Amino acid sequence: MSNKNKDMGVLSQNENLIKLYVHPDNRMAKQSIAVAEASKAIKKVVNLSEVKLTETQWGDLADLLNLDSPQDLINFDHDIIKEKFDHKKPEIYDNEAMKLLTHNQEILKHGIAVRGKKAVFITNVNDIMKLQEPDTNDITIP
Repeated sequence: MSNKNKDMGVLSQNENLIKLYVHPDNRMAKQSIAVAEASKAIKKVVNLSEVKLTETQWGDLADLLNLDSPQDLINFDHDIIKEKFDHKKPEIYDNEAMKLLTHNQEILKHGIAVRGKKAVFITNVNDIMKLQEPDTNDITIP
């Protein structure tokens, strides 16, 4: 393993930190980072092209997102998935989904923003605002 693919430790859960898990190939990555920078919260970007998450961390992210299965993290339209499987949405077990994500992090369906024990998929820039502290001007969009 190269220095570029450092393993992450256990997922931290800090209320003052917005952590973005994004792959630079994702169209929303740059916009998500800009919105997070507008927040009063501390921002940390986990670039999934440089940092390798573990299967346990993928499972933790799926749990934080309240997903039924880690499969729900996967973009089944990604070329890597299409090359590996014949079906549009193959039936795979949860542990297989986490292995796929660990070795092919670019197949992540959407970026993920985490703040404390809350997590959201980043499908548009306003999704990060769901992590805003209630009744504060925590995130301002210019």
